[in-house]
Amino acid sequence: MPYFTYLLHLVMFAIGMLIGLEVSYKWHSEPFVRKRIEPIPLIIALIGGGLIIIYAPLGLFFIGFVIGMRPGYGVYESIIGIIFALILWVAL
Repeated sequence: MPYFTYLLHLVMFAIGMLIGLEVSYKWHSEPFVRKRIEPIPLIIALIGGGLIIIYAPLGLFFIGFVIGMRPGYGVYESIIGIIFALILWVAL
């Protein structure tokens, strides 16, 4: 049974990545990467960073959503969300 301890965490992260990939292909039809921070993925990453301290599977879902976006998109947002989670973890 100890092997299944983090199964929910992995499943939620994988589902978040798949949904993030699907949604980002609908949001971005252009083949190039814009070098700017988008507000919606940033908010999702910050929510995920905050929730990962409270309830890890749900936080990993939101972080996975941003990390799993189309290649080149969501990089800055996911880094900001992870740094936010680390700051909260140290503060608490």
